[in-house]
Amino acid sequence: MGKIFRRTLTALLIVILALSAAIVGAVIKPYTATGEDYANEVESQDIAKLRARDKAIKKATKQAGVYLKTYSRSVNSELTDDEVTAITSNAWQLVGEPKYSSKIVKGSDETSIIIWTATVEVNVDDSEIQSWIKRDDKDKSTIITQTREAQKASEENDRKIEDLREKYNRATSQAEKDSLREQMTDADRDFLANQNLAEGRKLHYARNYDGAIKLYNESIKLNSKFSEAYNSRGISYYYMGQYERAIQDFDKAIYLDTNNYHAYCNRGTAYGKDLQKYDKAFNDFNVAIKINPNYYDAYLGRGVVYYYFKQYENAIQDYIKTIQLKPNYAMAYNNLGIIQSNLKQYEQAIQNYNKAILLKPDLDLAYNNRAVAYFMLKNFKQAFDDTNKAIQLNPIYANPYYVRGLCYQKFGDNKKAQADFAKAKELGYNG
Repeated sequence: MGKIFRRTLTALLIVILALSAAIVGAVIKPYTATGEDYANEVESQDIAKLRARDKAIKKATKQAGVYLKTYSRSVNSELTDDEVTAITSNAWQLVGEPKYSSKIVKGSDETSIIIWTATVEVNVDDSEIQSWIKRDDKDKSTIITQTREAQKASEENDRKIEDLREKYNRATSQAEKDSLREQMTDADRDFLANQNLAEGRKLHYARNYDGAIKLYNESIKLNSKFSEAYNSRGISYYYMGQYERAIQDFDKAIYLDTNNYHAYCNRGTAYGKDLQKYDKAFNDFNVAIKINPNYYDAYLGRGVVYYYFKQYENAIQDYIKTIQLKPNYAMAYNNLGIIQSNLKQYEQAIQNYNKAILLKPDLDLAYNNRAVAYFMLKNFKQAFDDTNKAIQLNPIYANPYYVRGLCYQKFGDNKKAQADFAKAKELGYNG
């Protein structure tokens, strides 16, 4: 059995060592922890070592999470527990190689097991907090959901292998032992699939989407029925702009697990935002909400569809629901402001844009949208300032150039106005 997973173990080790060298020169705090696992005479010692390493890393990142939560308060960016877990689960870096020790323990029935202890040292750079704050809200939500699903899969696999070990120890017939041995092999294969998935997500977190996809491919090779591996690969394809391939993976994830609400929401996002298939997107968001009524991203997505359907009151209700479930979701406030602007409720819109900017100071969309609202209220100076801020944050964003051009016209500077209109057109502004 030890040879079955050799290629996968080697591939994982290469990725782990490559990641451990990713940060150079950063001032970071190390965390050391140990983890234990064991294997009986029919189990793979290599897998037992890898399980011990995995448990050690989880302990170390939990320590790091306590520090990051405290540190985040000192920089006025207190993180939720879900955010801390998402950061530490995806941004840890292994220092050197794990150190292993083992001991043989005899059982009462003269059988023996080998207990493996792994000691690891990991780093989590506290600058990851600022990187996290700058991430798009949808991106953060996706990472949090993926991390939560990964934890569930890992816990389920741990329970499964322990159950199989207990059954094997009680087994009396050779046929029963052979069956349980095969089930243990399958459980180990699933564990390795989870490990590849976790390493892939670390690469996705670092925006190395090609590298992430390669590891997701390995995960799928180990477990072709792994719904979450297809869903994660689809997310990476989506971020690469390969929307059709992303939808194919979301289709497969849903086929394998009809309760995978995350895949429904992701497919709805791809259908709506980038392929403009709003009817299909609407159906997917509805299914995601039916499966998980507390999944705020599905309400946000459905609100966008309602907006395109010009069903503004329904959209407002979905954005309000998003905010109830996720009070610090900047994009929900921004989108609510857009609808209020469409309804000519400019003062209310500005209040929501203010909230969006307070939550996410680098949200260029909110500055541009607030500029439009101020312009409609004839506060051209404030509109002008907001367009400058939006351009500073995103120099290739067409809309604020056009709005700034309108401000220049109000200021009587037609030369600069025409230059901004030309720049907006060059960047794709079409009115």
